[in-house]
Amino acid sequence: MLNWPPVSGKRMSKRVFAPAHHHGRLRFVLELVIAGLFLQGSGIAQTTGQQQGRPAAGASPTTSPAPAESTSNSLLAPVPAMNQSQYVISPGDVLEVAVFGAPDLSQKTGVNSSGNIYMPLISYVHVGGMHLDDAQSAVEQAYFKNGVLKNPHVSITVTSYSSGVVLMGEVGRPGIYPIVGSGRLFDILAEAGGTSANAGQLVAITHKGSSQPETVFLTNDPARSMEANVSVQQGDTIIVARAGVIYVVGEVLSPNGFLMDEKGQYTVMKAVAMARGLTKFAKPSKARIVRRENGTEQEIAIPLDKILVSEAKDVPMQSNDILFIPPNKGKIAAARSVDVAISLASGLAFYGAFH
Repeated sequence: MLNWPPVSGKRMSKRVFAPAHHHGRLRFVLELVIAGLFLQGSGIAQTTGQQQGRPAAGASPTTSPAPAESTSNSLLAPVPAMNQSQYVISPGDVLEVAVFGAPDLSQKTGVNSSGNIYMPLISYVHVGGMHLDDAQSAVEQAYFKNGVLKNPHVSITVTSYSSGVVLMGEVGRPGIYPIVGSGRLFDILAEAGGTSANAGQLVAITHKGSSQPETVFLTNDPARSMEANVSVQQGDTIIVARAGVIYVVGEVLSPNGFLMDEKGQYTVMKAVAMARGLTKFAKPSKARIVRRENGTEQEIAIPLDKILVSEAKDVPMQSNDILFIPPNKGKIAAARSVDVAISLASGLAFYGAFH
């Protein structure tokens, strides 16, 4: 029922006593107007919903559907964004072979132990030991010679590597790292997360087809560091050695084991310095190194007292050496006598204060 605004009595009476067909016509017009507004509002709401990306039936109202391209790409293995032209195909590699103009012939295939890949309509094609360009030509020739394609064009990419540089030892992530071109040692170490805290400076590189390893020394000197960034190739084995350890025990301020993490000779004086020097009870003239070699143990006398005053040459140390600095029993006894005298004197003073 419409709530009309107040009107005069004359007009009210005229409306009340209007003929019935006028009421019917008015009611019909109002219904048409209301229906038109409703339809227009529904259309606006539907258009707005489409512009805002309303979810389909059954979908969560807070989740927008992913694009079809993203869904399809997620099913493909990622192709490394690097130049693969110099990579040598090896058994176990997974290749993405695309035959242009013939999508039914395109596929992802693995290289078997014989270095072959299976391709539709032409059976096996040998690609092992080839660069990618040569492998592409081999597949193209196979399709041409078998009369399958008149002008074949093939593209091959590596999606999974089985061969590369074998990296072992004191690195963050040991494993096999592919080499796709002229690789360098630092590139491989960076890919593996760098060397570990226990790594030494010695790196042994055994090249493919050789039994004699190449020795490389890492250094903290920026001016000489690039000398160690040698070239590595697919099939090489790299071993980052663990740093050696020397031990300093006895009458030193900080007895401990110390990593030999620098290139160069570790000596007795350097070991004593790392242990923060001698205590006041040390007897440097009786210092010795305990060394284990070939399952036997030997003691080497070290004239540390003369080394300290440059009257004797410093002595080099080897990994796992133990430098022992014995105590001077005479100094300890004298120190104990002084302590006893001080204690007695303190006791007598305490006694005299109360007597």
